Amino acid sequence: MRRALFSLLTAAVIVAVAGPTVAGPTVVATAVADTASAAVTAISTRPRFESSAPSAVWHNGGFLLNNNEWNPSAGPQTIWVYSDGSWGVRSDQPVGLAVQTYPCVQQYYNNVPVSSFHLIRNGFTESMPDAAGLDAEAADDVWLNHYGIEVMIWVDNHGRTPAGKITSYAWIFGQYFAVWRSGSIFTFVLNHNETSGETHILASLQWLMEHRYVPAGATLTQVNFGWEVASTDGRPMDFAMTSYWLHS
Repeated sequence: MRRALFSLLTAAVIVAVAGPTVAGPTVVATAVADTASAAVTAISTRPRFESSAPSAVWHNGGFLLNNNEWNPSAGPQTIWVYSDGSWGVRSDQPVGLAVQTYPCVQQYYNNVPVSSFHLIRNGFTESMPDAAGLDAEAADDVWLNHYGIEVMIWVDNHGRTPAGKITSYAWIFGQYFAVWRSGSIFTFVLNHNETSGETHILASLQWLMEHRYVPAGATLTQVNFGWEVASTDGRPMDFAMTSYWLHS
């Protein structure tokens, strides 16, 4: 691209010299400047990573961005990434209730005891289409004990119902959650939708430990944040993350 841009600028100089004495150089120079600016803008706005492969993963330091079309029946989905805090997908999932994909930002932990952490918290700003037929939610997905226990925190829900049934209710840092359980899967469902906010992961895990749903010696395996997508009504829809951070 740099070589093409250099050639474009060189050609502009030749045209300017050969053009009319008064009007030619000024007009041509302006046109070239606009063209060059457009080319530079296109370069700067191009995603650093883009893929439609179901298991496509982009590494950025300690974070992974995963297209994560884990269900064999999933429809087409393309992930695009500028950074771990600026990325999204275009997803086209069939009508249905089963989760098809979970595009997400991930961080792995070496099964460190949860009790050794003083903080596990993240912040997010995300968007989903406000469209009929959408069945999806934005959520943390936290894995404990070598993937033996799954803890989700749903913050923006569009038509989804967790597995299992409500087993309790919890106040976490001033927010009210219904706590659902299905075997070793626990889901904290916020009582309102947030497209921007923070989730207090450690406090949620400590709540589960205090109520003896999760062993006190549980270890942290993985922390994810993204969208569980069950259906886009058989048409492509766009999901975007414009801010994300994780402190632990």
